[in-house]
Amino acid sequence: MTPTRPRLLALIALVAGVVGWVLATVADSILARYLPVPWSAALAMWLLAAALLIWTLLARPRLLRRPGAEPMPPLTAARTAALALAASRVGAGVAGFYAGVAVVFIADLAVPAAQAGAWTSVTTALAGGAIVAVALWLEALCRIKDDDEDDEGAGPGVRGVPGSVTGGTERTSV
Repeated sequence: MTPTRPRLLALIALVAGVVGWVLATVADSILARYLPVPWSAALAMWLLAAALLIWTLLARPRLLRRPGAEPMPPLTAARTAALALAASRVGAGVAGFYAGVAVVFIADLAVPAAQAGAWTSVTTALAGGAIVAVALWLEALCRIKDDDEDDEGAGPGVRGVPGSVTGGTERTSV
């Protein structure tokens, strides 16, 4: 897995923002009503952000191999890294979508329904941003540090592994 690039998250947020804006505009112009934005969406996203933060705080000492903390099993660490990658992308999509919807509501802030929709959209977009921030932190914690003293000068291969650059037998195509 490669680390998450901020450019990718920005692209996801931008595309989702355009989709949200288009859907809210279509609902406003064709259906003559605002796109419904429930408070349960904001609540659910903030609960997901809190759950991800709790997992990050609990996993941090284990991932960093702090004294007194039991090391995390490799499979659990890999699943945690996958969770971080998925959460950052979903958070960017949610943040972008609801920011796009909020832009449509902000144009009509004099209308009470638009005010409520704007607050809900902005709250949900902020929750998506919080998920991205926590997910990026968790992903950084899951990165494997280079072990320079064990394999110094080993190059790109791993010592003693067949087929690697520095040891074992080479594969040849027939």
